[in-house]
Amino acid sequence: MKFLSPNFLFALFALAIPVLIHLFNFRKFKKVYFTNVRFLQAIQQQTAHSQKLKNLLILASRLLALFFLVMAFAQPYWPNATNNNQLNRNKVSIYIDNSFSMEAINSQGTLLDEAKRRAIEITDSYDLNTQFQLLSNNFTGQQQRFLSKSEFLEALNNIKITSFYRDYQTVINRQSSLLLPEANSNKTIYLLSDFQQQNPKPNITANANIKINLVPIQANAIANVSIDSAYFLSPIHQPGIEEKLVVRLKNHSDVVAQNIPIKLKINGQQKAMGNINIAARQNATDTLSFSGLSAGWQQVLVTIKDYPIVFDDSLLLSFEVKKQVSLLNIYNNRPNKNITTAYQTDAFFNLTNASESQINYAGLQNYQLIILSNLPTIASGLAQQLQQYVQNGGSLAVFMPLGADLSSYQNFLKTLPVDYPTAINNQPLNADKINIQHPFFANVFDQLPRNLDLPKMQQYFEMSNLTQTSRQTLIYGGGDKNLLAVYKIKKGKVYVSAIPLEAEFSNFTNHALFLPVLFKMALSGFGAQKLFETLGSNGSITIPVKGLMGDNVLKISNKNTQIIPEVRQSPAGTQLFFADQLQNPDFYKVTKADSLLAITAFNYNRSESDMRYYDENTLKNIFKNTQAHILSSGNDGIKSQIKQSVLGTNYWKLCLILVLLFLAIEILLIRFFNQRQLKQT
Repeated sequence: MKFLSPNFLFALFALAIPVLIHLFNFRKFKKVYFTNVRFLQAIQQQTAHSQKLKNLLILASRLLALFFLVMAFAQPYWPNATNNNQLNRNKVSIYIDNSFSMEAINSQGTLLDEAKRRAIEITDSYDLNTQFQLLSNNFTGQQQRFLSKSEFLEALNNIKITSFYRDYQTVINRQSSLLLPEANSNKTIYLLSDFQQQNPKPNITANANIKINLVPIQANAIANVSIDSAYFLSPIHQPGIEEKLVVRLKNHSDVVAQNIPIKLKINGQQKAMGNINIAARQNATDTLSFSGLSAGWQQVLVTIKDYPIVFDDSLLLSFEVKKQVSLLNIYNNRPNKNITTAYQTDAFFNLTNASESQINYAGLQNYQLIILSNLPTIASGLAQQLQQYVQNGGSLAVFMPLGADLSSYQNFLKTLPVDYPTAINNQPLNADKINIQHPFFANVFDQLPRNLDLPKMQQYFEMSNLTQTSRQTLIYGGGDKNLLAVYKIKKGKVYVSAIPLEAEFSNFTNHALFLPVLFKMALSGFGAQKLFETLGSNGSITIPVKGLMGDNVLKISNKNTQIIPEVRQSPAGTQLFFADQLQNPDFYKVTKADSLLAITAFNYNRSESDMRYYDENTLKNIFKNTQAHILSSGNDGIKSQIKQSVLGTNYWKLCLILVLLFLAIEILLIRFFNQRQLKQT
């Protein structure tokens, strides 16, 4: 057994005082004369024995009461086997959850304020030699060092709510990275959080030499509706056309959310409004329509009204309306006039015709669609470049002439891999069905005719029927023959036509279907733009601009912030790395000198929107693979629990109980002992 305040043991010398009083009884006796005392002799002898016993019992009770009073002040405890000498070498890491959910309130105020008060209680439970780490969701470099108690309390006052969100395993790994190198010390972790539910449910692991204490901060139940995400029905954005934006809302409460108003603003101008009801714990979507956009980058703000949780009531989006789409038509002797004429009917399409001997391979990634029109052969160098182009997200359309070198096309198409021509069929064939359910033909027909006129062929290519492809047939002939198909190759698409373009072998180029097919091929080259980024989830973005390496200095900025990111080139575009320098939701411009390259919208993480928390049993299950203990954060505080955890079993309360018990025994002896003896006589 050990004592927390052993200096109080010197007070045990006070036990001599009752003994001295007992030995030197200063009571004065008064002499009383009786005429006959022979009847008093037996009574005097019996009373003397009883009085002596009474005095000894009172002395014992007084000594014991005084002894246990001294022991209570000395605070005896029985140390844990694993915590010997802990007061001399403790390393303590305290994590304060300062995410958005800690803005919620309970009877003690905000959860963050209560967490700070609990952190102070924790520091008060250790002596001045203990070193502390203060960790929050910000994960700054300053939080990777140990502090004295006074330094800890000063840093604690500077903890504010942040948009950063960390899962529990990441937090423990961060704390462990500082604690584990500390040899010959007792390592303890404290997690002060509301322990909001995470998806998926974690299974925490930690080093066996680190003790983990969980301090749940309880919040009142709060209803919340959040804007979860948004997306466009079409990835194609052209000037002046009608746009349809789908907004997805989520109800995080157990009651129906009624009449939630939605507003849509683009470039500061209100474009649409809506109103929606959402069932309990369900999602709901609303489609907002608008038009009249001009070419360039668009800044979109979607808002709802929902109190008291407001950080997830707005969503920022950004996207670019293209003025033109760039296309490349690669030919042999002369460009196909039908393809050139088709794209010249709409100024939105900017078609470049290039001979196979004049191709600028470095610029292929700048085209939304590359068309191979009637090339007799595919050179190996061109095949390799086209394969890379498709894998990086480009769209390729292949129209083969009947005089083509089939082996050349077979070698090329096999590398993608897609179906390839096996032979030329000289039998006439009519296309008899189109895949009207495929998105490729969306909005092509106002109403599909009963007897649809489809292209006719005098000759066509027999295509292979590979099973290991992502083929989706668009036009059928002869029941199940593949005449036009699209293949998804990594990020890109490949269209392969078995219908020749030569007018003497088919009427495809003169058919009404030819123009919409070419247009859809070009528009499908638009990959879905990423409408927004999430703060804290990734320290980089990718913009669809290439060729920015070297001496190019790019900047990411808004009204209050300007940073110069690290720049790397990737197949998908240019990657910009900025670590954790962006912390506020806003529209950030990416510029090169005075040239605007992109606008990126950053939003708060939605993981904090669901105000549901883990109960004690679930926490025990999550931390079952660690030495974790749950400390109650009730009104009585956690200081005593921590001291018991640090020191071992504490007996000062038992000592106080014994003090009161022996004082009560003394009172009973003084009051009732004589009366009992007199009744017996």
